[in-house]
Amino acid sequence: MRICQTYTDAVTDRTDPLGACTGFEWDEANAVKNCERHQVSTDEAESVFFHEPLVVRGDVRHSRREKRYYALGQTSAGRRLFVAFTLRRALLRVISVRDMNRRNGMPMPSTKQKPVPEFRSEDEEREFWAKHDSTDFIDWRSAQRRKLPNLKPTLRTISLRLPVAMIEDLKVLANKKDVPYQSLLKVFLAERLERERRRA
Repeated sequence: MRICQTYTDAVTDRTDPLGACTGFEWDEANAVKNCERHQVSTDEAESVFFHEPLVVRGDVRHSRREKRYYALGQTSAGRRLFVAFTLRRALLRVISVRDMNRRNGMPMPSTKQKPVPEFRSEDEEREFWAKHDSTDFIDWRSAQRRKLPNLKPTLRTISLRLPVAMIEDLKVLANKKDVPYQSLLKVFLAERLERERRRA
């Protein structure tokens, strides 16, 4: 499914800041406010950057202090989101994330956009995008379809209790594949999740 009508081919220049991103930096207050206001979790926001199509547009006017970008994409569950974000070193920092369009339609590039105002803080920027549709301010015709090959999702440590016999079976399988059994467990979980998503 197309996110917008026109975009250029994927950028492959490894020297660009987006291509160099390796992970995410989360501000706890931003994450809580985005979740409370738009019911978008940090996991959903990150998911957008790992699924195609991902359409990204830079904001030169607001990139004097730090680079600003806007993205349109969809989560693994197919939820379409608009994301405003910046970069901190090699980390991607989400400022605002919300459903792509309040009218539930696909954003279309309009002929004339209003100027995006200057923001004094991330809170001010997040509040602005919570109330305004991106298509009124951003010319998506100049956006690019992107892939971020070096980006990795945020990891969380969990405590999981499994029967000893199951762990031993997992170790045997992992040994045959020459991988750590914890890595094989993650592969099995990912495969099952993907299968369940397709059935849903």
